Amino acid sequence: MSDNLVLSMVPELPPELEDAAKDGRLVLFIGAGASMLLGMPSWQGLATRALDDLVKMDAINYAEKHALSELDPKKQLSIADQIARDADKRLKLGDHLVPKKDSKIYEAINSIGAVSVTTNYDHELAPISKSTVEGDETPPAVRRISGAEKLDGTDLKEPGTVIHLHGDKGDPRTMIVTTKEYLDHYDHPKVQNFLRELFKNNVVLFLGYGLEEAEILEHILRRSGAREDAKQRRRFTLQPFLSKQQSLYERLITYYARSFGVHLIGYNIDATGYDQLERVMLSWAEKLSIRPLSLVDELAALDEVIANE
Repeated sequence: MSDNLVLSMVPELPPELEDAAKDGRLVLFIGAGASMLLGMPSWQGLATRALDDLVKMDAINYAEKHALSELDPKKQLSIADQIARDADKRLKLGDHLVPKKDSKIYEAINSIGAVSVTTNYDHELAPISKSTVEGDETPPAVRRISGAEKLDGTDLKEPGTVIHLHGDKGDPRTMIVTTKEYLDHYDHPKVQNFLRELFKNNVVLFLGYGLEEAEILEHILRRSGAREDAKQRRRFTLQPFLSKQQSLYERLITYYARSFGVHLIGYNIDATGYDQLERVMLSWAEKLSIRPLSLVDELAALDEVIANE
């Protein structure tokens, strides 16, 4: 086993991510694992809460809830949404997306100031992007984008932008809940064009996606047409593993690289569990400094002038 496959608690930051931040091309892609560190529900937890809400509405009884809970979370949410609509009611999933415990995970992520794409509905992502006007640094309001029709690759050039790929709890109409909505969403030309633009021109770090969310991640990568790039490493994913999963870790490294051009960075969670992601990001955030593309362009132009003198 080579040294680079050894699971450490805080893995080394790939130089490609550090360089991409300096060039204004780093995009963070955030999954449910980050929000769960704040005590927010997993997809299974959200489905359970949806079924509980239906019981409170008298739309189903306990026996029906028990039967539905045997299904996978996506089917539970799809059927729960249908039942609520048939009862002329609406599930309020956003009400369950409230932090219930402390974690510095988003403090670390937000401090980087990168463009963030997320499959989460919540608003914990609020990147600290500062623009300089006449020497004064002022933090602008968070710019949030959701809904297939609003997705545009040009937004990936604006540091601090948050793009809610599956919808935003602030605009429940955009929230992707049912299986049909999920499939229709990824068939939408604007979604597919956005994903192609994302993975073609940026360096992307996935985080907050454990092995149980692998299906979502793989679907996104397939619809984007992402493939292995022999010349550059532009896609990375942070994923937690126990020491006993070392063999699986090594197999997945090859699988993700060959299938999607994604470079797996495993970290050891034996001591602290999934909270270890917070420690990894706090360490990495200190080394990642987003430079706005406008400044990058100015520096490139200056370099060209110097080279031509």
